[in-house]
Amino acid sequence: MKLTEEQLPESERPVWRKLQQLERREKQILWRLIQHSSKDHLCIVQNVTPAVNELEEQGLIQRNPAYQSRNGTSYYVLRRTPHLMKKLQTAAIRQEKAF
Repeated sequence: MKLTEEQLPESERPVWRKLQQLERREKQILWRLIQHSSKDHLCIVQNVTPAVNELEEQGLIQRNPAYQSRNGTSYYVLRRTPHLMKKLQTAAIRQEKAF
């Protein structure tokens, strides 16, 4: 499935453009977060790397202040773009089933 900007609501398109401009490593990290996130867009990161920090600085992920644990840090992934996140999660599920 090839996702295009036109398939998204106007309000989510700037985030889509930002995703396309990410460096390869940041895209890989974000894809892993999407793959492991819940339906509520939450994902636990055990080792916060500079790439994760960069995604947070860019507003693509947000730290979940309600989560307190020694096992990692909880992040909301693409929290403000529910349509985009749903399409990417669907693609991630399809990719997993293909393997």
